[in-house]
Amino acid sequence: MGFGDYDDLHDAYFPQAFSHFSYERSRGNFMVVDLQGVFSVKVDGSKVYELTDPVIHQHRGTNVRKKWNFGRTDRGSNGMKAFFETHKCTDACRLLGLSEVDAEDV
Repeated sequence: MGFGDYDDLHDAYFPQAFSHFSYERSRGNFMVVDLQGVFSVKVDGSKVYELTDPVIHQHRGTNVRKKWNFGRTDRGSNGMKAFFETHKCTDACRLLGLSEVDAEDV
């Protein structure tokens, strides 16, 4: 499936791209991971992910003013680092304008 200059753009890439996006958009303070759910195509042809049970990791650094409690699954910066140790950016990440992240920099 081609889309502009993105020749390797697949629907399955978007949940991980969203996790990467949440990290970058929050300036490394938060990350939504462990996305589970159902992908469906509606009658009008639009594609939808219905996601449930997300896990949110919060960076515990000094740049976070308010300390939120996201429960026992919040692994903080260790969880963020674990994500980027296995994440490989795809055309979905590039479409969203995301930068490559080295796990050692998290």
